[in-house]
Amino acid sequence: MNIHIESHLNNSTHIKASDVSKWLLAHGIASATTVELAALLGVPKNHVPQRMASLRRKKEIISPAHGLWFPIPPEYMTWGAPPAIDFIDILMKHLNTDYYIGWLSAAEIHGASHHAPQVFQVAVSRAVRPKNIGRSKRKFFHREHIKNVVLCRIKSKNGTVSVSSRETTLLDIANDVQMVGGIDNAANLIIDLCETEKPDIGAIIELAAHYPVTAVRRLGFLLESFSVIPELDRLADHCANRKLATSILDPQALSSGILKARWNIKINREVSPDI
Repeated sequence: MNIHIESHLNNSTHIKASDVSKWLLAHGIASATTVELAALLGVPKNHVPQRMASLRRKKEIISPAHGLWFPIPPEYMTWGAPPAIDFIDILMKHLNTDYYIGWLSAAEIHGASHHAPQVFQVAVSRAVRPKNIGRSKRKFFHREHIKNVVLCRIKSKNGTVSVSSRETTLLDIANDVQMVGGIDNAANLIIDLCETEKPDIGAIIELAAHYPVTAVRRLGFLLESFSVIPELDRLADHCANRKLATSILDPQALSSGILKARWNIKINREVSPDI
C-alpha cells in the first residue's frame, strides 16, 4: 500500500467516494491502486470502479490501466487528464514494464522545439495497448534494446521519468524516420538537437551496435550535411567496418539514387529541412 495513504488511514475515518480526488490531491498523493482506494473508502475492492464512475464522468479521476487511479488536478480538468509525462513512470512501474520516452517527445525534452509532438511516444519492453486519456495521446512502441541503450532521468511533477539520451534519441530518429514525420523532419530534429548541445560521437558509436547499420549511416550523412560535428570520421569508419548491403537515405522513397560512398548510402531524394 502507498505509504502516504497508509499513514493517513491510521489517523482518519473512511471518506466518501465523491471526495476521493480532492482528498488525494490535498495529501499530495499522485496515484492510488484499487486496493488502496478500497481501504480508503472502506469497501470491497470490486466495488471501487462503480464508486469511481461519477468522478470519472466529472473528469476528476482517471484509470489509465486496470487497478491504477490518478486524481486530475483542477488545472487539467479541461484536458481530461494530467500531462502524460506526469504519470508515465508510475504507470510503467504498475505494469512492470521497462520504458523510455523517445523520438519526438524526447527530442522536445532535449530542446528540439521546432515541431511540438502531437503524440507522447514511449518505447516499452513489451507490448502495451495504446489508450488515449483526455488530451494525453500516447503511443507505445515495443523495442528489444531498451536495456542496452543510454537513458537519463529527468524531473517530472511526480518524481522522475526515463528519457532517451541525446545520442539515443538521434539514433532512434534516424532509425524510425516514419515516426518523426519523414526524412525532412528527421533532419530538422537532428539539426535542433545538435544546436542545443553537441552529441558525443563516441557514445553514438557504442550505441550503434544495437541499431541497424542503415540508421547509423543515415545519421552520419545527416550530421555531416547539416551540422558541424567533430570526429565524424570515427563514425564513418565504424560504418565501413559493418560490411553490409548499401542503404537508402529515405525509406519512404524509391531506392534509386546517387551513392554517397563515405556512408555507403544512396541519396534517393533531396533532403530539405526548413530550419
